[in-house]
Amino acid sequence: MQYKIGVDIGTTSTKAVLFDEKNNIKAIANEAYPTFRPTPEKSEQDPKQIYEAFRRAIKQLTAQVEPDGEVLFLSFSSAMHALMAVDEAGQPLTNMWIWSDNRAQRQIEKLKQQADWQKYYHQTGTPVHPMSPFAKLLWMQEETTLCEHAFKLIGIKEYLFYHLTGKYVIDYSIASATGLFNIHDLEWDNEILAELQISPEKLSQPVDVTTAFAFQDAQVALELGLSERTQLIIGASDGCLANLGTGANDKGEVAITIGTSGALRMTMDKPYLDPEGRTFCYYLSPGKWVVGGAVNNGGNVLEWLNNILYEEDKRIYSEMPLALKETDIGAEGLLFIPYLNGERAPLWDGTARGTFHGLSAFHGKKHLIRAALEGVMFNLKEVLNILEEIGGETLAIKASGGFLASDEWAQLAADILGYPLTVSHSLESSSLGAILLVEEDHGVLTEGKQILSRAKFVEAYAIHYKNYIRHRNALRHLELQKDTF
Repeated sequence: MQYKIGVDIGTTSTKAVLFDEKNNIKAIANEAYPTFRPTPEKSEQDPKQIYEAFRRAIKQLTAQVEPDGEVLFLSFSSAMHALMAVDEAGQPLTNMWIWSDNRAQRQIEKLKQQADWQKYYHQTGTPVHPMSPFAKLLWMQEETTLCEHAFKLIGIKEYLFYHLTGKYVIDYSIASATGLFNIHDLEWDNEILAELQISPEKLSQPVDVTTAFAFQDAQVALELGLSERTQLIIGASDGCLANLGTGANDKGEVAITIGTSGALRMTMDKPYLDPEGRTFCYYLSPGKWVVGGAVNNGGNVLEWLNNILYEEDKRIYSEMPLALKETDIGAEGLLFIPYLNGERAPLWDGTARGTFHGLSAFHGKKHLIRAALEGVMFNLKEVLNILEEIGGETLAIKASGGFLASDEWAQLAADILGYPLTVSHSLESSSLGAILLVEEDHGVLTEGKQILSRAKFVEAYAIHYKNYIRHRNALRHLELQKDTF
């Protein structure tokens, strides 16, 4: 038996999935690690913890491989927008600054005062926002001497690959999400690097997404339960691979993923850029580009609300069905703006903040839960509307992510977005996408169940969505005027 392993280096954990020759899942290993928030605007992780989580996950899977079986390759997916500094030995000089890190907000606000700030987006496809390594480097240059003293400035997949292969390499997909990579030329943007005063030698070598590498040390392969013949495929970003893994590969097919955060994405045959810079455009594979918008606020909103409402961990998920059943659409006038963690799409503003609007003594826990869920989905509906302006009509929505574990949340999504949701046959869409990336025909996917949108609910939510946009715009106006008071 020949096996393949898809490795997804995520925000909360590294998940490794063992697939057989027909891409059936044989085993899953999931190893978690914490996020550190030393100040409200900083989000960091320990890269050594992530590397050890990867090692533990692979060992769990290889222990289940049949004695005469062989793992042909590992293909990697990872979260985007991470940045860290390392020394000449590849040892961290910083923690990993992840996508939700907003320390560069002041630098981005200053940049946006320039008349030509949109050029950075049009050259790189990456929205101008504190999440990007470009923004993090602006902060690093202004606040530290790390750019000068670091040997390399890299992301998490690059860190793992260096310790596995001895090479500093970055795939085109992750590179296209850095704000430093010219998506038209598929190479580091020399103009932007010059403005940052960063030498290209400080960055990893860009390579295409199916580039294969060997283990630098056969002993490392053996410790992981692998053969020294096992190839390491560099892979792509988690969002792009989720499109591939859910089968959203043709024009008009939209992939939705809601986990800790959320995203909506379309696959295009060439780069598509929004004149207002509201969407991203990232490389997936030759002739395939993923256009979409990612939001900071998804399942993490419910985790936050759970910590406020209940003593028990994750109780809100068991309360959710009753909350939606026993409250009406619109939560009796309670509206939630979900920007608890700043926001990427549709605002691209790390200073944005969340709001409960219309709160009264009548409202209870169930209303808060419904309003929170509706707010998260209204935010994603706005992103979908923007995406349709750029990419055209939505023909199908294919869903993946932890939100599908709740039938009620999945139904709410179908009703608010106004389209049926086709559930991915494999909920491990990014890991599966990493495997399919290597296969010439990108595999044949079997679609799962469909969640139909209900006409009367679609109409009702459309009214409440307009109310959400009206109040959101008014509150944003007040928020943006606060410095003048």
